[in-house]
Amino acid sequence: MKILVLNYEYPPLGGGAGVITQNISERFAENGNKVTVVTTWYKGEQETEKKGNLEIIRLKSKRQHIYKSNVFEMLSWIKECKHFLGDYLKKEKFDLCFANFAIPGGIVAVYLKRKFGLKYTVISHGHDIPWRFPKQMRLFHIATYYKIKRICIESEANFMQTREMKENIDRFIGEKFVNKNVIVPNGIDARLFKPDKSLKDKVFKIVFVGRLVEQKDPFTFLNAIKLFSGRNKDLIVHIIGDGVLRCKMEEYVRNNCLSDIVKFFGWIRKAEIVKEYQSAHVNVITSVFEGMSVAVFESLACGCFLITTPIDGINEVIAPNENAIVVQFYSQEEIAQQLEIYYQKRFLQNYKIDDGIISGLIERYNWNYIVNVYEKHFERIVINEGVAHN
Repeated sequence: MKILVLNYEYPPLGGGAGVITQNISERFAENGNKVTVVTTWYKGEQETEKKGNLEIIRLKSKRQHIYKSNVFEMLSWIKECKHFLGDYLKKEKFDLCFANFAIPGGIVAVYLKRKFGLKYTVISHGHDIPWRFPKQMRLFHIATYYKIKRICIESEANFMQTREMKENIDRFIGEKFVNKNVIVPNGIDARLFKPDKSLKDKVFKIVFVGRLVEQKDPFTFLNAIKLFSGRNKDLIVHIIGDGVLRCKMEEYVRNNCLSDIVKFFGWIRKAEIVKEYQSAHVNVITSVFEGMSVAVFESLACGCFLITTPIDGINEVIAPNENAIVVQFYSQEEIAQQLEIYYQKRFLQNYKIDDGIISGLIERYNWNYIVNVYEKHFERIVINEGVAHN
């Protein structure tokens, strides 16, 4: 197949959605498909990059930051995308368009369908479909409600990562169209993310990985670290990522005398993230909403214990009390308590997650398997059979 992939965020831009797009696109190409990714250019990156069957085209728009983008920057990318692809598809033919996010990717996909008759599918990454994350997205969803609904109805399929996401879009677009909403979970890059017990730090190490934004609720994490560090000073905390809250978080750390314990690393290379997970004992996720967290998969695959809020899809992924504990949202006291329990009953006892649990997780959620599922759906769409029902 010849597949056009649309995502305004592709590494090094963005967070989990870009990583997901990269993993899917690379494996599509490895399987013999011709894949063209159209994304956003960022300083230092090539405008056009070819890797075997994979071509990445980065369009210059008004994007200013690696880790965040506003509505005006998205609109700029949509405009540039329509202009570029309006000419590009006159000479290049594709079997299917794979649009990431209903907006902005879906808007471009609808344009291409009407101009060239190109079929498209949409992959949601959680917050783009009303009303999965109403606190932050409410005004945006009110303004774009009917546009998003049209995009999802006109698509050949809408891919969701979790049962909760599918239930939400089923309600959103109506019973008549629910058969085009399909669950395909995220995956693990098993070539990179795997355990290395020899790297486990001798000092109790906790990591927090992700954008430093309200959605991730990083101040609940810092409050928990403050409570826990008052009971035990023998620990280190690494915060990996960046975002609008970083300055306030750094100020909090200084004001609460945590600078000797908590270190900020910003965005680091993927190979370094692997080592962070491999050497850490606990990864803490305090998010108030996630589509299906990439950090969950990556840390568990590296043998890092997880303390997490009840985000979408988490119960299908973890082995409770074996490799993870679920805590309530906004509960720094519970997180601090679970850190203390882990320290006393697991860290001091040299606890290691069972290899069978890790290998079972990787087997179920290996990207190679996940991409094969996508391919089967795509093949059915291209030959006009539609998607297979869940």
